[in-house]
Amino acid sequence: MPVSYYCIGMLIQFSARNFRSFKDSFTIDLFTNKTDSVSPLFDCAENKVYPSAVLYGANGSGKSNVLKAFAMLRRLVLNEDKIIQSTDELPLNRFKLSEESEDDTASFDICFFYAGKKYKYGFEYDNSCVYSEYLYIYETNQPTTVFEYDMDEDGGKIKITRYKDLNEIRHLKNSLFLVEADRNGNEIARNVLNWFKSCHYVEYASKQPLSPQYWDNLNKPAVKKIFRTFITDADIGIKDIFQESRRVSASTVMVNVPKGAIIEEVSVKTVHSKFDAQNKAIGDVKFNLFEDESLGTQKYFYAIGPVIDTLQKGSVLFLDELDASLHPILTRKIVSLFNSREMNPNGAQLVFTSQDTNLLDQSLFDKEQIWFTEKDGCGQSHLVSLAEYKDVRKEHKIERNYIMGKYGAVPYLGEFNFRD
Repeated sequence: MPVSYYCIGMLIQFSARNFRSFKDSFTIDLFTNKTDSVSPLFDCAENKVYPSAVLYGANGSGKSNVLKAFAMLRRLVLNEDKIIQSTDELPLNRFKLSEESEDDTASFDICFFYAGKKYKYGFEYDNSCVYSEYLYIYETNQPTTVFEYDMDEDGGKIKITRYKDLNEIRHLKNSLFLVEADRNGNEIARNVLNWFKSCHYVEYASKQPLSPQYWDNLNKPAVKKIFRTFITDADIGIKDIFQESRRVSASTVMVNVPKGAIIEEVSVKTVHSKFDAQNKAIGDVKFNLFEDESLGTQKYFYAIGPVIDTLQKGSVLFLDELDASLHPILTRKIVSLFNSREMNPNGAQLVFTSQDTNLLDQSLFDKEQIWFTEKDGCGQSHLVSLAEYKDVRKEHKIERNYIMGKYGAVPYLGEFNFRD
């Protein structure tokens, strides 16, 4: 029986061009024409959308760059670089191994569902100028143009089909018109920014501090209860985690700190049970998360906050190297949360990279949810879905075929000969 569920806000399709290792345009698509799948399908304005997608590829093949491309788009949309003057430069990371791309523009295009409507947004730009930009909303099967922008000899042209007040906006050529429309009070532009703001991008680095927003969210009673469940069910021997602060005097070698100033040093502590000779619990012991715990435990705690927040809000989580330092069973469990009707009633999505071939299982993912990246001889990355390969049947062992190189996206190693 076909089963689908309502969603709050989901990614439908994302494309980028001339970004990092991708010279040509790539597209990751979570839309499907299927009526039945191994994971629940969510209804987004009459579109069926998957709750998860996984990217595989050899080291350096570009799989992380797919996620980084979204992070760059989010950075630009939310104006994290505070572009307010005409001389400010937009962040740009072109493909560097081609004469064609080194001076070319970059572009992004995204289609998503939010607040009951489907949106399509994109732009083309370089460091100094946004050359074209567009935003459409689907209130019916046909798109309504919110705005279209094209640079010309007169300094730019705005085509507005519905919101005439947007014609009055003074627009810098190096800023997104979307940001200006939001400042002008346009509700559709605000919805677009709110969707991007709700999305998470997680790229783990050892000893990377947890943000204040992370703790603000986890300190909410309802979230903390779920958080503790995640801890105990993970079987990592930890009973609780919390922030601990202590005041320290400013060191004389610290610059720009007034003499005698008091500085608060914050650390993250985990709680373990302590046992006597008869293995009876006799108390608790505190560990420092970034000094005493394993890398896998650190990674787990860094990801768990965004995982809980994403599942609760029905947003999108982009997670790089989910499986790094995590046990395969724990990795699979996190994926299954998104692929579960009970745990994911709001249509949250997980888009992640992995090297854990145990997840290449057609009882966990449909073919359309599995993606591969591979570099060609010119250093260009290419993205392809498993669904694009012919004769991939339900009974096929995807993991074995992938390791054997049937789908590409694996390293072809030399002899590593260190002798003359």
